[in-house]
Amino acid sequence: MGTSTKKYLPYLLLLLLSVPLYFIDIADLHAWGDDFAQYIKEAQNIGHGRPFYLSNYIFNKYNTNYAPPQYPPGFPLLLAPVIKNWGLSFRAMYYFNSFLATCLLFVLFAYFRKYAGIVASVCLAVLVCYSGRVIDLKGNVLADIPCLIFVTLYLWQRNMEQHSRRSIALLILFAVLAIQMRSQAFFLIVAEGIFLLLVFIKTSVQEKKIVVRKTLFLSLYIIAGVVTVNLFLNKVIFYSPLSTTDFYKNIIDEVLSKDLINVAEGSMTYLLKTISAFFYFKTYDGFSKAAVFFITSIGLTFGITGFIVNISKRLALDDIFFAVMCVVILFFPGRDERYFLPAVPILFYYCYTTFKIILPAITSVKGRGIAIIITLIYLVSGFGYFEKSSAELSYGGIPKHNDLVALQYISEHVADSDIVAFSKPRMLTLFTNKRSMNISWQISLDMNKKVFDSMHVKYMLVLDGIDDGYFKEYLREVQRPVDSIRIYEGYILYSLRH
Repeated sequence: MGTSTKKYLPYLLLLLLSVPLYFIDIADLHAWGDDFAQYIKEAQNIGHGRPFYLSNYIFNKYNTNYAPPQYPPGFPLLLAPVIKNWGLSFRAMYYFNSFLATCLLFVLFAYFRKYAGIVASVCLAVLVCYSGRVIDLKGNVLADIPCLIFVTLYLWQRNMEQHSRRSIALLILFAVLAIQMRSQAFFLIVAEGIFLLLVFIKTSVQEKKIVVRKTLFLSLYIIAGVVTVNLFLNKVIFYSPLSTTDFYKNIIDEVLSKDLINVAEGSMTYLLKTISAFFYFKTYDGFSKAAVFFITSIGLTFGITGFIVNISKRLALDDIFFAVMCVVILFFPGRDERYFLPAVPILFYYCYTTFKIILPAITSVKGRGIAIIITLIYLVSGFGYFEKSSAELSYGGIPKHNDLVALQYISEHVADSDIVAFSKPRMLTLFTNKRSMNISWQISLDMNKKVFDSMHVKYMLVLDGIDDGYFKEYLREVQRPVDSIRIYEGYILYSLRH
């Protein structure tokens, strides 16, 4: 085999390994929820030359656990060409997600290649990309995977030994793109600031005087560059009259109002569950279930051990970023497991670190052979899950026939100026283009009525089985509807006022 062939063989192998991604979670329906609807609506606006934030979703300032007024425009920008060419086709968007997952596979390989050999790097990239939680996210139109791509690119570039002006520009670009995909990527800059402070303290203690070395300026350049570019994008290019600052401020204020020690102690189990989720497959077969439990337990143990080993040997941005993401999960336990996704490549690197330490003690077999065997066992244990994900989504999805009929009725019978209260308002605006908002379960029913009255909310839509309990209680206890109509199976539209 020639040198050139050997050079490109890993990339050809990764390309081959990406093929199943184009057969898993490809369907014409989308799982319930409506984060996806806001991304698609913003992509539609961008594709048709409208301001991205005009979605008809009305932000309820009292319900800060639900969603901000708009999402960052990064993912909608990526999605806009797909929407413009194929319209509201979930199948087309899932194929696009598969392409993004393929890109992730190559980016992960580049990141792991900094620490491991070719075979181990390929295996680690496959393990992350085919983990159950990442595959779940591939089957949803969400910004998590593209955010992970740019966070991983940032960490890959940040681990370079030398940093030129071009390298610094790339770091700023990757961080900005990650933040424009998902706001939580800003924790990269938080980690960068902590890293800067720790390096400064460590150097000053070693030298027994205050020392400002050139290496510290790298972090300063990055922080200043990322903050400046993001401010310019948010205030000029992608300006929105509705700021998301209050949304995040309310979340932080809610956490700070509690006993932080008790919050962290109570969330420790959730943190371990969150970390474990990225080794886990949903499977019901007895043998596979046992294998998955074993893999999950080993993965969690190896990950924690690897973290301890690494922080005892070095001071690296990766470790600080991982710790920051763990702290976020501890103090914001109500968030979904996917909030931890940006730190997952580091988690798998920790597992590799532990594996590399204990392997010589238990076997004389070369590490690459063991890595391949572990990867195969992991993928085989998830075969039932992959097989199920490859089937057409036939339940728990939208829009099915009853959804289309009900949404079409709302499109035709609700005026553009009227507001519909619904538990999935962004989904409603996507399919009907009508104005919609959510109720707030954080305040009293009477307070909700004052909010609805002040905004002249005219309708309330209730869908059986979809977070309808609080809505029904509101209709029963506070505001009797003046009229109602069962639009179609499961859907009831209540008129709150004439």
